[in-house]
Amino acid sequence: MRKLLSAIAAFAVLVHGFLSAPAQTSSARPAQSSSDVERRVEFILKQMTLEEKIDMLGGVDGFFIRDVPRLGLPRLKMADGPLGVRNFGPATAMAGGVSLAATWNPQLAERVGTEIGRDARAKGVNFLLGPGVNIYRAPMNGRNFEYFGEDPYLASRVAVGYVRGV
Repeated sequence: MRKLLSAIAAFAVLVHGFLSAPAQTSSARPAQSSSDVERRVEFILKQMTLEEKIDMLGGVDGFFIRDVPRLGLPRLKMADGPLGVRNFGPATAMAGGVSLAATWNPQLAERVGTEIGRDARAKGVNFLLGPGVNIYRAPMNGRNFEYFGEDPYLASRVAVGYVRGV
């Protein structure tokens, strides 16, 4: 049951991303308040079956999230993002997270995030799978280079800058 609740919570975060994702058309939508987004998420979640909720947690066709046409939820494109938008064609390679954190410069992290966000938007990507904000607990973790280092304070400051940029 605990895993199911965690999965549903993760799904709610994804739905929030769906609802606030940039439009795929040239017309811009007006900004929504957090409370409007929360109400819309709750409304959609109440209409979804348990099977649909679980199905949304897994990807489909590589780096996509399945659509739910009956509710108007579009198929969403996701991409690896901590070091650049790696999927869907050529990408600008950015410094690894640990290298970025070594600058102690959250403003630089924000600029990097801004560029990665622009690349993602240009490729029609709805959300990025990054940044990684773990601290190094397991030295053999193959993704440590993506994280912002061992210092929780430094990692948090750099992550905030990066996310604001994206």
